[in-house]
Amino acid sequence: MNNFQTILVAVFMAFFVFAVLIFSNVIKIGNPKNEITGKVAIWGTFEAQTMSSSIDLIASNNQNISIKYNKKDPTTYQQDLIEAFANGEGPDLFIITPDMIIRNNNFIYKIPYASYPQKVFTDSFIEGANIYLDNEGIIGMPLIVDPIVLYYNKDILSNESMASTPKTWDELFNLNSILTKKENSGTINRSMIALGQYANVNNAKDILATLLIQNDNPIVNREMSDYVVSLNSNPLKFTISPIKTVLNFFIEFSNPSNSAYSWNRALPSSFDMFTSGKLTFYIGRASELFEIETVNPNLSFDVTQILQIKDYPTRKTYGEVYAVAVNKKSTNLTSAFQIASALSQDESALNLSIATSLPPVSRKLLTKKPENPYLFSFFDSALISRSWVDPDKTKTDGIFGDLIDNILSNRLSLGEAINKAQGQLELLIKK
Repeated sequence: MNNFQTILVAVFMAFFVFAVLIFSNVIKIGNPKNEITGKVAIWGTFEAQTMSSSIDLIASNNQNISIKYNKKDPTTYQQDLIEAFANGEGPDLFIITPDMIIRNNNFIYKIPYASYPQKVFTDSFIEGANIYLDNEGIIGMPLIVDPIVLYYNKDILSNESMASTPKTWDELFNLNSILTKKENSGTINRSMIALGQYANVNNAKDILATLLIQNDNPIVNREMSDYVVSLNSNPLKFTISPIKTVLNFFIEFSNPSNSAYSWNRALPSSFDMFTSGKLTFYIGRASELFEIETVNPNLSFDVTQILQIKDYPTRKTYGEVYAVAVNKKSTNLTSAFQIASALSQDESALNLSIATSLPPVSRKLLTKKPENPYLFSFFDSALISRSWVDPDKTKTDGIFGDLIDNILSNRLSLGEAINKAQGQLELLIKK
């Protein structure tokens, strides 16, 4: 396609989007500036100061709009929403994460593809944002993403004459004898990486999700209007199913008789081990950066993309994608949609990204890499982020924890433990 054809297609798409927005009454012809008007309430768990620059920008461009943001306690946020919706007092907009999709399905106004074409959405945002698409429309307008990344201790690598970090999971097996230090009694003084246990491995569920997603297991699939658990699925008919491959790999690192042994349940949390300088690689979220710096300002560390499967063509990591959803019973539906759209794009989205130090989900914004080396890696990780429809963050944490403990304790065979977890997730999905 030559340049003229490219421009022509772009112009046609712009006119098409404009036309459907008018047709759906999202853009009012009688309002030449398409000004957002009325009162709109937004709920979320971000600090008010974090949201202020994005909200103030929208308000400054629309003199007849009043936007009020209410910061909610993360521990009670979901219950607060349910009670407010039940009493007809819910906010016009509310910020959600993938684990809130199913529980709030009855309250969300699905933005029709006639109003915001699916092609425009997928071209505008990272693939991980597709978690907010279903057959009826757009569940939420994506804002930022918190990806799983690999933090590493620079001093340990330098002292062991390692000039670079590993890029694939299989490289860990050759590095363990160098990076894990033990006493004659077998006590681990310094660990290469925290894998193989659950209770003392920070982000254990996210790590397992990353491994499953990299092995093409989405954990939960969307089929028509329903969600189906695919934890134990093997659609490509591998000799060993993806979930068994992931679990066999994961538990190797806590097996004392294995050459990869680098972790056990007697050790402190992986976060504490890393911040005390006794863990070489820490698998964590981008949002943990400032906490690491605060706990140990003298720690010499850096961050890079998470390890990948060797020779696999597509790089992936887990990322928690934040989005803003529209209350289907909002009394100002048009303005609510316009604000949701504005928050997810251009300067407003950039402001939120800067305020949180987390990467945006806008492909356009991700092309402008920041100079900060940490943020540079976060932006790279955002581009390869994927997510999954977690039915209940707290309860699934327990299910995955039991899955690992049942295997390590030999209470259940590998297959039995997987089947139990599959059944528990299915019951949770149906609630």
